[in-house]
Amino acid sequence: MDKSVAIRGRITVSNSDEMRKALAKSLTMKPVSLSIDLSGTSYIDSSGVATLIEAARIARQQGTRLILAGMHDQPHLFFEIAHLDQLFDIATREMRK
Repeated sequence: MDKSVAIRGRITVSNSDEMRKALAKSLTMKPVSLSIDLSGTSYIDSSGVATLIEAARIARQQGTRLILAGMHDQPHLFFEIAHLDQLFDIATREMRK
């Protein structure tokens, strides 16, 4: 079973807990893969990144492939600078113009 969850808006310390709950709920079903659609996310801060790292850890422990899809410029650049693009399976490496 494959699952997908869409994350929208700016992900900051004030709302990253909502993302954490959505990802935890999706991971509870132990899907073969979980695609996180970030095409509606224009900004992500360190708390949002920490939430994604936590989800990646849980996914790895249970054998779920976690895929980040549709990253825009800012989140994609953040991941590259921090070398987090090596930790995550990123579906699209093309940066949007």
